[in-house]
Amino acid sequence: MKPIVQLVEEWTAFEAESEQHSVEAFCRYYLQKQRPKPKHPGKKGERIMNGAFLLKTVGRIMSAYSLYFRSAVAHIEAGPAENFYYLNSLMHLGEVRKSDLINHMFAETTTGMEVINRLIRQEEVEERPSPDDKRAKLIKITDKGMKALDEYYKVSGKVVEMTFKDVADEVLLDCYEMLKYCEQRNSVKAIENKNKPFDRMYEDIMEDKGN
Repeated sequence: MKPIVQLVEEWTAFEAESEQHSVEAFCRYYLQKQRPKPKHPGKKGERIMNGAFLLKTVGRIMSAYSLYFRSAVAHIEAGPAENFYYLNSLMHLGEVRKSDLINHMFAETTTGMEVINRLIRQEEVEERPSPDDKRAKLIKITDKGMKALDEYYKVSGKVVEMTFKDVADEVLLDCYEMLKYCEQRNSVKAIENKNKPFDRMYEDIMEDKGN
């Protein structure tokens, strides 16, 4: 098969699988296909170990990032790192119920409420009764909260640089593209199953058609 014909066929397959039809996205897609396949694709034990190794790697990267970031916020004498995570999420979500923000953070209700109430006391978040449900409170970030967020952003960029020093941009993009679906799927399924016993949680997630 001529290379140009093979390239056209690969592009056709790429268009059917991806929502991003740019040359850059295609190149990442094609290079990913060329990577060596697992020795026993689909074999449960190997799949679990591969997933465990990936989680260990991602977890240790996040642990290093958290260590750097805690040091950074202490250096600028800002509030704890949790303040940044909640303010940043609330800025992107807009005005939402407290429970919506807590679920978005995958937090326990008690822990999430502690952080939110602290931000309300600091006047970085404000609340009001929901017009649709008087039992619920809507919260949103304030101007003071935005100023605090700006201070966090000044150091968070440096922390990201530290975490991924010497990692090429194309590698970061590849990792993002490959794991984006996994993140999006688990963001939905984890919240849906948050309060279920583990056996029911496992059954629901593993029987999902998207698995």
